[in-house]
Amino acid sequence: MAQLVMTAENFAFGPAGKLITVAEALAERGHELTFVGCGTAYQLASRTGCWDVVKCDTASPAFSSVSRTLFPSADALLSCMDRPSAAAARRAGLPTIWLDPLTWWWDESADWSWDFDLCIAQRSIRPGPDGGDRRTQRNLLEVGPIVDPAPAESSAARGSAGLLVNFGGGEAAGWYEVGKDTDYPFVLMEVLDSAVDLSAFEAVTVTANERIAFELRRRWPDGPFTFGCLGHRDFIRALRQASVFLTVPGLEAPLEAWTYEVPTVFMPPSNSSQYVQLDEYRRHGLVTEGVHLRDHYDRLELMALPLRERSSAFLAQLREWERDGATRAAVGEALARALADRERWPDLVGRGSGFIEGLGGNGLAACLNAVEGFLALRGRST
Repeated sequence: MAQLVMTAENFAFGPAGKLITVAEALAERGHELTFVGCGTAYQLASRTGCWDVVKCDTASPAFSSVSRTLFPSADALLSCMDRPSAAAARRAGLPTIWLDPLTWWWDESADWSWDFDLCIAQRSIRPGPDGGDRRTQRNLLEVGPIVDPAPAESSAARGSAGLLVNFGGGEAAGWYEVGKDTDYPFVLMEVLDSAVDLSAFEAVTVTANERIAFELRRRWPDGPFTFGCLGHRDFIRALRQASVFLTVPGLEAPLEAWTYEVPTVFMPPSNSSQYVQLDEYRRHGLVTEGVHLRDHYDRLELMALPLRERSSAFLAQLREWERDGATRAAVGEALARALADRERWPDLVGRGSGFIEGLGGNGLAACLNAVEGFLALRGRST
């Protein structure tokens, strides 16, 4: 079977979570995998048993030594949005597979991706800013949402009184840091603790990255909350057993929740891409009124800005919300209504399932077949 080196951009949990979904399935088919990464990506990877894990920043000089050790025996590199490792693999002549769940987000031409041997683009919310030219690339395959196809729990098997709260990775090195650029998870927990009646839930599980989960546990030692940094399989298990899912409007966790038919309620966005994603979720009727920042402040046209300016503009508005007691209270009221309105939950499930189907259904099998087909064409063992 093939030996693959795998990397993910160190940006919250999204890229690593997407990579893990693919990696676990490849490992089940017998392939030997090694993950290299750091930060929040490493936190998830180290909780996953499908591969060997090497802690190293792929943008650091230390990666040169790691790559000299791993690349010669590898059949390919599979990178989820981690450019330094992909560039190093190309320089070393190692076949490179690029996995991109956010093709619509980039503010530049996709020409650089022609350098990779295979690009797998997850269809998520909208065409890229290049107007869709990526579809004509010789090395591009578009697939539907890449989600672990674990069967959904039946309504009888699913927990009747469990709430799963998801802050995701919560921060990204070089982009935004909790305690410096934002206090989002702590502000949201204060809103939930003070403004939302959680007594109807027998258990409230809150998941975040290691540092944030530790600090939340320190600040809220009592009450109904259980805090933790969950590995991918543990997260999916908790999600499938939850009666309702309260989450930041990221990309990967909502796709999983809708696939498993879990009622999903959104908190306000915690980063710039989530702001745009929440716009899309609202367009499809998946969002509770009153939780988007644009319900309370000037609308941000983030897609008209370069990436760095998108982040700066969003963080400025997020900070304004964090300091604004009136709008925090309004969000708390909106979340309280959504979590109490159980009669609407089946409609949310139906709309979420329709959203997944509208993107082409689960794309994991097509992704795996593309990877193994690529390896076979290259004369690598599958």
